[in-house]
Amino acid sequence: MEETSKSKNELLFGWADYLLFTSTLLMSLLIGVYHAWRGSNSTSEYLMGGKSMGIFPIAMSLAASSISGTTLLGTPADVYLTGTMYFWMPLAMFLCTPATGYLYLSMFHRLQVVSANQYLELRFNHIVRRIASFLYIVKQLFYMAIIVYAPSLALKQVTGINVYISVGVMLSVCTFYTALGGLKAVVWTDTLQIFVMYGSFITVLVKGSMDIGGLDTVWQRNFNSSRTEFFNIDFDPTTRHTIWSLVIGGFFYWTSFYGTDQSIVQRFLAMPTLPRAQISMWCNLVAAAGIVGLACFGGMIVYAKYFDCDPLTSKVIEKADQIMPLFVMDTVGSLPGLPGLFVAGVFSGALSSLSSGLNSVALIVLEDFIRPFFPLIEDQTATKITKGVAILFGCINFGMVLLVSQVQTILDATLSFNGAVNGATIGVFSLGMFVPQANSIGAGFGLLASFATMMWLGIGSQIAKSRGLSHNQLKLLRTDSCPLLNSTASAAISNGSMNEADSVFVLWKISYLWYTMIGMLIVLILGTIVSFLSGPQNPQKLDPKLLCKFSNCFRSSKVNTCSKAGELPSDPKTDDIELE
Repeated sequence: MEETSKSKNELLFGWADYLLFTSTLLMSLLIGVYHAWRGSNSTSEYLMGGKSMGIFPIAMSLAASSISGTTLLGTPADVYLTGTMYFWMPLAMFLCTPATGYLYLSMFHRLQVVSANQYLELRFNHIVRRIASFLYIVKQLFYMAIIVYAPSLALKQVTGINVYISVGVMLSVCTFYTALGGLKAVVWTDTLQIFVMYGSFITVLVKGSMDIGGLDTVWQRNFNSSRTEFFNIDFDPTTRHTIWSLVIGGFFYWTSFYGTDQSIVQRFLAMPTLPRAQISMWCNLVAAAGIVGLACFGGMIVYAKYFDCDPLTSKVIEKADQIMPLFVMDTVGSLPGLPGLFVAGVFSGALSSLSSGLNSVALIVLEDFIRPFFPLIEDQTATKITKGVAILFGCINFGMVLLVSQVQTILDATLSFNGAVNGATIGVFSLGMFVPQANSIGAGFGLLASFATMMWLGIGSQIAKSRGLSHNQLKLLRTDSCPLLNSTASAAISNGSMNEADSVFVLWKISYLWYTMIGMLIVLILGTIVSFLSGPQNPQKLDPKLLCKFSNCFRSSKVNTCSKAGELPSDPKTDDIELE
C-alpha cells in the first residue's frame, strides 16, 4: 500500500509543481545576489543591515524564522494524534511579547551590543560569554538539521525524491544566498517566504475542508473522536499538553526564543530605535500566531479526512510528520501547481529559519571567538570570515541530518532540544539582569548544570520514544475503512504503546513544554546559591545600567553610531555605556 501511494503521488507532482517549487528557490537566490551587488563589504552592512531595517520586513522575517517547516508539518501531525490543546500556544506567544520587548530587548538595544552574549561579559566575564556562545552554536547545529530534515520528508512523500538529495539542494541554496547577501538578503527572502507559507497553507486547507463537507463535518468528526479538547487543567507535569504547560511553559519557551536567541536579537538590533523594534515585535506576533493557528486547524482537517482509516497504522506513511504531505496530495494532487505551492511553503519555512541560523552563527563566531583575539582585524577581512563561517556550517549541517532523522516526531524533537538549551540561556541572562549579587562563578556553574540536566532529560525522552514508547495523550486512531486492517487492531496498537510508556523513568515523561522553565529555574537557583557561597557580587560595584529595573528597562534608546563608517560597535565597557 505504501509503495502504491508513493507511485501515485510521484505521478501527481508534475511540471507545474516543479516550476512553482524551483521558482521559489530561484527568487531566494536572486534576492541574495541583488543585496550582494547593492551592499557594501562592511560587517555592519553584512551582519546588521546597516542598522537601517524597516518595521515590516523585520516583523515578517521574525515570523518566518519563528515558524519553520517543523511547525507546518509537525503541528498538524500533533493535533491529528493528540487533539486540539495546542490551540493555546498563540496565547503564550502573546504573553511573551511584552516581556521580550520591554525587558530583554530593551536592555540589548540600549547597550547596543552586537552579539547578545556581549552582555554576559559585561555583567560576568569572558568565560561565561564563551560558554553561552558555544552552547548556542551547538544548539543551532542540531536545530538547523531538524528544520531541513522536515521539508525533505515532505518532498519525499509527494515526489519520491531522496531525503538527502533535497537536504543537499536546500542547504546549497540557503547557504549561497545567506553567505552572499548577509542580513538584508535573509530578511527580504524571509518576507517573501512568509507570504508563500500563508498562501500555500490557506489554499490547501480551504480546498481540503470543502472536499470533506465543510467546517461542520470537520468539527463533528473531531468531536466524535474526543479530539476537541480545550480545557485540560491536569496539574501532572508528565501530561504532555495542558493549559498550564502550553500557556506557562510556552511563555517561557517563546520568551527565551525572542528575548535571548541571537538570530532574533540580531534582527531587533538591525533597527535604528527601540520603539520601532518593539512595534515589529507586535507585528510579528500577528503573523506568527496566525500560522500556528492555521497549522492547528490543519490537523483537525487532516483527521476529518482520515478519521476512519489512519495512514500511519495502515503503513501508507512511515512517520506521523508525513501525514500533511499525504493529505495535500490526496486533496489537491490533481490540480497542477498546488502540490508544488505547498512544498514551496514548507521549504520557505525551513529556508527562513536556516538562513537566520547561519547568519547568526557567523556573527557569534566573529564577535565572540575571533574579534576578541584580533581586535584590529580589517573590516573586509572580517566580512570574508563571516561568509566562510556561513558556508562551513552549511556543510556541517548535512552530516547532522543523519542524527536527527532518528527522531519520532519533529515538533517534539525541535521544542525539546530548543527548550533544553534556551532554558539555560535565558536563565543566565535573567540571573545577570535580576539578581545583583550573582557572580561569574555562580553564572557559569548554573549555566553548565542547567544545560547538562536538560540535555539528559531531552535525550532520555527521545530515546524512550525511539523504542516505541508513546506519550499519554494519544487519541484512538481508527482503521474501519482500511482494506487490510480493522478498528480492533488500531485500538490495540494505541493502547499497547500507552501501557509500555508506564515503565519509562518518570522524569523522562515530563512534558517537553516545561523544559525551558525548568532549565531557567536551575540556573537561577544554583547560580544564586553558588554566588553566595563563593562570595556574592557587591551590587554597589556594578554599573546599574547592567541591571534591569523599571527605571531603566522601559526607557527608549537611540543607536550609538560607530566610530568608523561601516564598523560594528566594539564591545561596550561598563564605564561608557550611554542610556537615554
